[in-house]
Amino acid sequence: MSRLSERGVRNVRDIARELAESESFEPPAGLLEKIKAEIPPEIRVGTAVPGTASRIFVPRQRWLIAASLVAAVGAGLVGLRTWQAKEEESLKVETHLAAPQSAPAKPSPQSSFAVPPPPPPRADVPHRDVSASEVPSEPPAPKLEAKERQNLDSLGYLSQQGQTAQPAVPPAKPPAVPENRPAPSAARAESPQMEKAVEGGVVRGVAGGVVGGSPAGVESQTRGQDAEAKVRRLRKQLQQAREEQVREEKDKKAEAYDAVRFKSAGTNPFLDATAHRFSTFGLDVDTGSYAVARRYLADGHLPDPASVRVEEWLNYFDYGDPAPVRGDFAIRAEGAPSPFSHDLQLRLLRFNVKARQMKTESRRSAVLTFVIDISGSMARENRLGLVKQSLFLLLGQLRPDDRVGLVVFGSHARLLLEPTGDHEAIRQAVQRLAPEGSTNTEEGLALGYDVAGRNFRMNAANRIILCSDGVANVGRTGPMAILERIGRETRRGIELTTLGFGMGNYNDDLMEQLADKGEGRYAYIDTLDEARRVLVDELTGTLQTVARNAKAQVEFNSVVVARYRLLGYENRAIADDRFRDETVPAGQIGAGHGVTALYEIELRRDAPHWEQPVATLHLRYQVPEIGNVTETIRRVGFEDFAPSWERATPALRLASLVAELAEVLKGSPWARQADLGDVARRIRDVARQFPGNEKVTELVDLAGRAARIKAGQGEPEE
Repeated sequence: MSRLSERGVRNVRDIARELAESESFEPPAGLLEKIKAEIPPEIRVGTAVPGTASRIFVPRQRWLIAASLVAAVGAGLVGLRTWQAKEEESLKVETHLAAPQSAPAKPSPQSSFAVPPPPPPRADVPHRDVSASEVPSEPPAPKLEAKERQNLDSLGYLSQQGQTAQPAVPPAKPPAVPENRPAPSAARAESPQMEKAVEGGVVRGVAGGVVGGSPAGVESQTRGQDAEAKVRRLRKQLQQAREEQVREEKDKKAEAYDAVRFKSAGTNPFLDATAHRFSTFGLDVDTGSYAVARRYLADGHLPDPASVRVEEWLNYFDYGDPAPVRGDFAIRAEGAPSPFSHDLQLRLLRFNVKARQMKTESRRSAVLTFVIDISGSMARENRLGLVKQSLFLLLGQLRPDDRVGLVVFGSHARLLLEPTGDHEAIRQAVQRLAPEGSTNTEEGLALGYDVAGRNFRMNAANRIILCSDGVANVGRTGPMAILERIGRETRRGIELTTLGFGMGNYNDDLMEQLADKGEGRYAYIDTLDEARRVLVDELTGTLQTVARNAKAQVEFNSVVVARYRLLGYENRAIADDRFRDETVPAGQIGAGHGVTALYEIELRRDAPHWEQPVATLHLRYQVPEIGNVTETIRRVGFEDFAPSWERATPALRLASLVAELAEVLKGSPWARQADLGDVARRIRDVARQFPGNEKVTELVDLAGRAARIKAGQGEPEE
């Protein structure tokens, strides 16, 4: 081949290579001119010179034909590059629809040329990304509700499975280009819909589809179904967890009330005033029954009827009765028609005995021997922990001349701390308390009385405070075995106060009997607030006794009263002829304490109402400091009765509602027809007359709870 022809072929190849690598969509301008410029002037394209055709024309004609073919191939490459650029842009949009990350495009196997990278954006055309709003989204995966996510997270299901609050769907892989992808021309021939815009995600008639591959819409639908199945599984797990929680709570509540021992004292009947002129009973300031019922209602149960003692409900509240200006007691008597009966002759009669107030600095010094149950049962519900917290509250109220000793008992009793005024030593001893062994209450109390006897101080409040759940399962265990010792020590001047803790495996009957025999107070500590009320707010009244062996006797005038009934005090009854017998134990009243007694009385229809007294109250008690016995009298006439219940004092109305609520929960035959909803509404109305009284505010809530619980479980069959 000549130098000219070699140079021409080389130049044509260079031009073809430039055409193949060109990024333009059109063939370079002047392509034919460049080719013609390489042909010698003497050669005329498409002509023949006679005599030289066989020697010159044929090689150059072949060269020209080859150059033309190369140029045609270059133009074809430009077209192919243009089509592939459009295909890549389409694949980018489709891949963006399917997954957050795109995979590099795979070259077509039918092409032997490498596909160059996409051209950079032109300067004269603003770059525009496809926004998420313009790209069709996948079918939304079902979402868990916020409360469901919170519940699942709190139950540990989401964290255990590595889930977040919204079930995550794994990112989809970009659709792979199949190896047998048809040639571009064939794809265009087969699918005119390829010419449709990708906007809207419609490719080959399938939303989110991929040309030549699996439709992305099908993958999205599959992922949506997987998400729905996952949400259904999570919801099922949540429901199962909820059911398990309900079962566990029921089991815990059932366990909390197992082996609970209450003893009903019955219900006082109506007595004929002619045959039974006198009603005699020991005064009581116990409040344990009300606190026990509060525990039941707070747990969503009606209290055990045997646990309800009406007088302890009545004496839990302060009705605002005035304390005496002089003397030990102020006695108040008042009456009104009953709101719970249509009988116009039925009246309510309320007595209140209010002890004199005393400042903390004026009370006697105290020698307190705590007898603390540390048996295994005290580990339940953190009972011993509540005992510790209660004692820490008490330490802040003690004076420098007060003494505190600690006796503990499990299977056996032992002295933990001799009575001392060293608060730090007391605190450290309390902190060391830990549950152990069985419950030998008898041995614990015996050791406690031994310690109190050794440290007895004249003109001081010598008191034992028993903190226990009342279960005595070691020793003679029967109440009578312990009560005999308590009676002797009480006459000596050592009183006994009992504080009950816990509910399951709890002996309410024993704790109440011990306090009655020890002429002390029985309180049930269900919360730290109750411990504060007993050991802080009412500590002076608990430690400073104003009256010992306090008894009341009401004499009814049978000319006016046909019959009467005392609400509560069933287990405090005293024989009428022993009212003035000082050997008969009764109750004790502390400084600032108030005792309320409520009667239902039926008046005679033909009685001379305004000419006769209705009743006379006799109050008899012993003064602790000097030991002498005092008796006080208060007469009641019709002038002490309000014309209607609505016009009665707030104190009488509140007391009557408290007693009615207790009677209903007790199952009293005299309150069968009462409507707890009506009682709760009346309590709510009366509570407005006691603003700021936390106990009354709490009563409103408890009465409403009792009404709802009773309505939910239905009335018992007769």
